Amino acid sequence: MLKKSNLLSIIIFLIVSFEFIKINETSLYNDFKKKYLKNEFYNKNNKKCNKFDPIYVMSQRFKKYPINICQNEDSQHICFQSSKYDLYNKLYRFPYGLICVMKNFVLDPSKSLYTNLTYKGPIDKIARGAPILLNGFFNINCEKKFNRKNYSKLYINYLNSWNYFDNEDNIDLEELAPEKTVFFISRNEDSPNLFHGFSEIINSLSVMYLLDLKPEEIQIIFLESIFLNNEPLLDIYTNLISRGNKPIYIRDLNKKYHISSAIHIPIGADSPLFMMVNNLNCKYSTITYSIVNKLINKYLNITKYKESFKSDNETFYYPNSIIKNKILNITFKKKITIQWRKVWPKGRIKQKRLLGNGPELSEKLSDILPSNFLIKLVDTASLPIDQQISIIKDTDYFIGVHGAGLALSIFMSNTSILHEILPYKKNKLLSLMSKLSGHRTYSDVIKNKIKIIEQNEYIFFEEDAFVKCVIKHMKQNNII
Repeated sequence: MLKKSNLLSIIIFLIVSFEFIKINETSLYNDFKKKYLKNEFYNKNNKKCNKFDPIYVMSQRFKKYPINICQNEDSQHICFQSSKYDLYNKLYRFPYGLICVMKNFVLDPSKSLYTNLTYKGPIDKIARGAPILLNGFFNINCEKKFNRKNYSKLYINYLNSWNYFDNEDNIDLEELAPEKTVFFISRNEDSPNLFHGFSEIINSLSVMYLLDLKPEEIQIIFLESIFLNNEPLLDIYTNLISRGNKPIYIRDLNKKYHISSAIHIPIGADSPLFMMVNNLNCKYSTITYSIVNKLINKYLNITKYKESFKSDNETFYYPNSIIKNKILNITFKKKITIQWRKVWPKGRIKQKRLLGNGPELSEKLSDILPSNFLIKLVDTASLPIDQQISIIKDTDYFIGVHGAGLALSIFMSNTSILHEILPYKKNKLLSLMSKLSGHRTYSDVIKNKIKIIEQNEYIFFEEDAFVKCVIKHMKQNNII
């Protein structure tokens, strides 16, 4: 039988040994902890809204002990995972999301496949347009340790693309982004869509903020399996996130590269923007949306919007009374923008909730409102993103059918109002963005008729019901 003194010595030895191992394994975790522990998202006057703010929600992942997939002297691959106990997962359809951080590995672009689909369709029902990455896309000199349980199905392609092996043959490879942190952004078929596109932008900016990374320190690589003729959000990615170098599409790389430091940004659908929240009113903008607007103002050349007062029946429509009042040199005190939800991009089929009678609604509203209220109907999706933002910044009352374009509400002034009109009950995803960015927000189902025209769904709202609903909310807010 061991003496008490000997038993105590053994216990002390085991405790010290365990703590030494624990300290080594968590050294990188502690480095992150020092960087993300910020209190700036705690606004005392915005307590209820703070806990739904994207940066705050993402910060909860870093509070968990990381999944240590691979960590040795030279290479690392670790992931921070959301918990089933997080508020995020109680309000969200994809629990166990990941933020993965890696260092010293090899990228092999030849292991990336493409669907050759476009944003117009058809939908890839298996991969949903997400990057198709084969084993060996990521290569690291490490022994695999990860027990793959309880992770979101969104990350199957990502986790299966890692090859853990002796990487001696690749020592002298060219560095892809010297002295930069590479952001891998795994976008999908919805990435040109403003809501889904902003999900990835918000995810990126949240990680930047929490890890104290500046845009000049970042190089974006888009893991995009579909083909895009035009990237509507490229200016935002280039100027707000990837100022280190212009973003790179994986299909444009044709050889292996070494990468010293990288982060796999949470996949678009794994975003706090997808939380289903009801009965929330925010007096002030939360920290994430304040940061987005500060960066937009700092890095994008957003000029003040100048009205054309020209109706082309494609992008813009001004009611007849507005044109007459402009000729009479009436000064407009309030500006109402109605979003003209149309087929986008052209040629797309099976699109939902298109606005079938936009000109009629704007004419009816113009007849009722005071002569110094400017009303315009705009197909915002057909305009460059800087013009879209410019229009919304100059809008007092923003009306639109439930759709991705309502994400523009985050750029409205603090006193502006979003009015979401619905043909039928819909989710609260888009109104959540508006509320968290500090705007009074309304969502109303309005009497309507639905018609299928050339395989697309068009909504024809009843004019009197539409006007009555808008006037009601304007009176509630002392606009009229």
